[in-house]
Parts: sequence; C-alpha cells; structure tokens
Amino acid sequence: MKDYAEIQGKTIPDAVHLSARLLCVEFARRTQPFGKDDKVGKAAIARDLLGGKKRYGIFSTLTAFVASNYERYKTGNIRLFVKKDGTVYGTDTAHFLDGATAATLRQIHKGAFQNGKMSSAGSGTRNIGRWKFVDKYFVPDNTLSDYVKSQQAKSGMAKSGWAACAKQLKKVGSGSMTRDIPGWVTRHLGDYNFGTVEDRTGNIFSPTVVLTNTCKYADKVLRETEKLQGLSIVAGKMKKQMERILKHRQTKLQEAA
Repeated sequence: MKDYAEIQGKTIPDAVHLSARLLCVEFARRTQPFGKDDKVGKAAIARDLLGGKKRYGIFSTLTAFVASNYERYKTGNIRLFVKKDGTVYGTDTAHFLDGATAATLRQIHKGAFQNGKMSSAGSGTRNIGRWKFVDKYFVPDNTLSDYVKSQQAKSGMAKSGWAACAKQLKKVGSGSMTRDIPGWVTRHLGDYNFGTVEDRTGNIFSPTVVLTNTCKYADKVLRETEKLQGLSIVAGKMKKQMERILKHRQTKLQEAA
C-alpha cells in the first residue's frame, strides 16, 4: 500500500480509500444475484414464489387452481376440485386463501425466506391414489401479481450494501464513488442504507478501513470463495495501475532524453 500510494502520488490514507472503493465494486459484482441487469434476480424471485423446473414455489392463483378443474367441493377442512377425467385435486382450507392480502402473502413469504434463501417450503403434489393434494397457497390473482412485482423491485438489495459503503468512503479524485456499480443496484440507496464504513486510516501503523454490508443475509449471498477472489482481483488491479503509471513515467523520461 505504501508503494501504491507513492506511485499514485497520494497519501497512504487516500490510497486505502481508493482501493477500498475498488473492493466495493468487486464485492457488489460478486454478490448474488449475478448478471449485468436485474433479469436474473427477478427470475429467481418469481421461481421462489411461483415455482419453476427445480422449485415447487409457495403460491399460485385461485384461477389457476379452479379454472383447470370441472367442479369444486367443500368438505369440512378440505377443498376438492374434480377434473372431468375423475382426477381429484385438493388442498386444505389453510392453503385456500381467497381473501388473502399483500400482508398475508408477506407473512407467509417471510416465514419461508431464511438467511437470504428460500427454505424448502412446500413439497409439491402428494398423490394418494387418484387424489392429488397440493401444498401451495392459493390466493387472488391480482394480489399475487402485485406482490411478485413488489418483491422483484427489491432485486439487488443485498448488493446495494457495498454501494452504500463506496458512497461513504473519502472521495479521492473525480467521478462518482459508486461508478461501475449498475443503476439497478444503486437505485436502492434512496430507500436502504445497508453499508457502514469505519475509517481507521489515522492509525499510522495499520491504516485501514472496515467495510460492512449490514443487509442481514449479505454473508449468505457473497460466498467466502467469491470474497477471497474479489480481494485478489483488487490487488491485481492495484498492481496493474502501478505498472501503467511507472511505464508512462519511463516513456516520458525517454522522450525527454
């Protein structure tokens, strides 16, 4: 860091802040969901809520359940739907939520969302002869559609903790401190502040800054291996910057001679 500061023509504390900003950018890139835009994150949220090839999902619409069936029966605590071929689909009344609100869906979702990931909520369809019991929660179409959109709008929230850290670092040079972090991540800075920076550059023996992503599941969506790779990449970038500066100076000296 001493060499980096000297070659950059900066103080050591400023050099620490410069490299810390690079690290924020790298960690934001390596925090899930990956991708150049929020499409991957939105798709993952939709799979968690509605299901997909590898996940059953926790919600479905009342229309999807009822429209594909021929007749509905109410038998105590069970709702049964019989198809024309005689196949019986059913769910218990606890999963048949025709009056569900966004708050209801949020409560169920939070119960299934643990440590930044969906639990194995729901076990698919349980077959008992010709009876097929479905574990999903069946809720009004519009309520579910609005809820999915509201959750998809949060894509990139954990990443934004590193953008918040970058924004709090000392500004050295020109340009935005969050440059190179995409807009679909930095858009959350107005609503959330999941980053803290502890400036310890005043310690002449060990000038450092401590970056903390305070999103409660940040450590679950940035694996330790990704973190170590990020540190390695930033060190490599610093080395290349030093090499470029030294090469430029050498060229200037040769031209002057």
